[in-house]
Amino acid sequence: MLSHSLARFSASLPSSIKYRLATIRPAYNALLRLGQPLVKARTIAGPVNWRIDELTSQQYLLGTYETYMQEAFAKFVRSGATVYDAGAHAGYHSLLCGLLVGPSGRVLAFEPNPKNRKSLERQLPANPGIPVSILPYALSDAHGTVQLDTSSGSSEGRVSDEGDCQVEARTIDYLMEHEGLPAPDVMKIDVEGHELNVLLGAVATIRAHRPIILCDPNDETTAGAVSELLSGLGYQVSGNLPIICQP
Repeated sequence: MLSHSLARFSASLPSSIKYRLATIRPAYNALLRLGQPLVKARTIAGPVNWRIDELTSQQYLLGTYETYMQEAFAKFVRSGATVYDAGAHAGYHSLLCGLLVGPSGRVLAFEPNPKNRKSLERQLPANPGIPVSILPYALSDAHGTVQLDTSSGSSEGRVSDEGDCQVEARTIDYLMEHEGLPAPDVMKIDVEGHELNVLLGAVATIRAHRPIILCDPNDETTAGAVSELLSGLGYQVSGNLPIICQP
């Protein structure tokens, strides 16, 4: 298919060239849509239907997106499980986890960035058998309104006082108690340096339900803080990308 052929060609280019061509990405994705607007994206658990839009990555189509996280999901996510995907972006990992949990499981995709969320909303109707639900919240350690900085791109949005987008923040503990969310079996957290805040807002849930936690830290400081907190809660912490935390 044209879309996969273009993706393979783009993937073969040196990083320096791909960086210089970043400004023409909208045209590149428009060309992909001309080839076939709905394609099969590859994942470690099998293919998902993917509607090509401005957030589509060649790595989605080729199945090479964050292989370290895909491998962790394949190891720890079981049929019938409930998965929290904090920082769902366009939904690639959410859909992958949906394949793994099957029709008896559930994936909750937390994505506060409206642009990212619209992209994820486009994917779900194309995958009606995959049990993914979208929640429009920034997970944090406090309940209220926060600013999201989206200036570095759709995949690097972060909670910041200087943010350009106002969004609603919730803690996992609040959502569990007041909105009846199911208890998580696995939590994936990739929120660009706000990971510790997400965990601080989930301490009661972690203590009560002991989920496996897969954390993609933004820097060494975040990684150390996450490890310290979860070790103190009786978790075994290992790995680097992702940090794997098991009760």
